[in-house]
Amino acid sequence: MKTAGVLAIAALAMVCSGQDAARRPDLTGVAKIESGFELKLKNLDPADPFDRLGACSGVYLSGYGLVFTTPLSLVAAPAFGPFTGGFTVEKAEAVHKRKLAHLPVLRKAMREMVMDAARAFSALPPNEKIVVAARLFYMDYESKTGLPDQIVMAADRASAMAGNVQEEQ
Repeated sequence: MKTAGVLAIAALAMVCSGQDAARRPDLTGVAKIESGFELKLKNLDPADPFDRLGACSGVYLSGYGLVFTTPLSLVAAPAFGPFTGGFTVEKAEAVHKRKLAHLPVLRKAMREMVMDAARAFSALPPNEKIVVAARLFYMDYESKTGLPDQIVMAADRASAMAGNVQEEQ
């Protein structure tokens, strides 16, 4: 299922790459949206921060729209070893609860990013999409009960401007 989505995006990119470059919107603001989202993630919960595992990356696919991706962990999960007191079920459960608590905060931030990008890229045709995808990573010991592997927020620009953003998992 996940592989099919990646292949579909890759195929779309190949098909769209031959389109007229003059029709592409000005993308100078992509880096601003990327860094703005990274800063937002950093400040969502300063007491228990998200663990950004890489940079937010945005691309424009002609005829499709803007796609932003970011790899992260919902919290910085501890590595257990001799200097940390070792693994316990209680510690693993505490990490799981912290991650569950961060899900609604991340979803809200991603919805806002889609709407921010819609406002920032006024030259993007109203039927082209803005997609924000967060790929979530977990340690081997973690329970993933109730936790998705990824969260995707998407809307065409017109819908995003109206605040109508759809979530996929």
